[in-house]
Amino acid sequence: MLRELTSLAEMFFKEAKAWLAASLFFAVMLPIAFVFGFSYIVRGPAIYYLISGMMVFDVAVTGMLVVPNSIGWDREDGRLSLMISMGVPLWAYALTSTLVNNLFAIGSGLLVLGVAVAMRYLAVSLSGLAMLTLALLASSFQGSMVGLLIASRIRNLRVLQQVTQIVAFGFSFFAPVYFPLSVVPRYLLPLAMLEPTTYAAQAIRLSLRGSPASLVWDLGTVVYGAVIAAIVGRLGLKA
Repeated sequence: MLRELTSLAEMFFKEAKAWLAASLFFAVMLPIAFVFGFSYIVRGPAIYYLISGMMVFDVAVTGMLVVPNSIGWDREDGRLSLMISMGVPLWAYALTSTLVNNLFAIGSGLLVLGVAVAMRYLAVSLSGLAMLTLALLASSFQGSMVGLLIASRIRNLRVLQQVTQIVAFGFSFFAPVYFPLSVVPRYLLPLAMLEPTTYAAQAIRLSLRGSPASLVWDLGTVVYGAVIAAIVGRLGLKA
């Protein structure tokens, strides 16, 4: 299985050359533009929500978008059937398929932080940076599993692409990502806790503040992703 995953990862890295320019733009230039543009509107404590929200959009949403599309195209090409017949775990396949994108996304998230710190909008301790790295990795895993769940239920490629766009952007702007969880009305709180980006956003924002509570949200983020992985493993992924 390890050999198959290694070969699959090498293949995705080679394919990444085709969209390298676009990836570099969205990973480097777009975050810098966001920080420069919106930082003049958002100042003070609210800057933490802006920066953490951008990181959630970069990292967690990447998996929700890339994994379903990768699986959709692999399903069309017949490569998915080959992976399933080799006994590759679905969660491992999903993480491998989005490995390149997740590396770009995590790098982009750290770049956002670097620009914000350089412009003195916020300061992050070394312990906070370590917790942030854990939060980004946990968010990447969770987003990939959400994407895997979507791909497991929708086989039509065109429908899959539309649904992933709606879900990804919905979880970005209709969840407590750019605003505090505390302002969510009590009757909507259960719904907010069902949204995966809620966990990723709290973990990332608290890590920026150097709060150990970030680790609790990290755990929740990983558990959320693991539960989804178990559900998909139970339901299966049709080739």
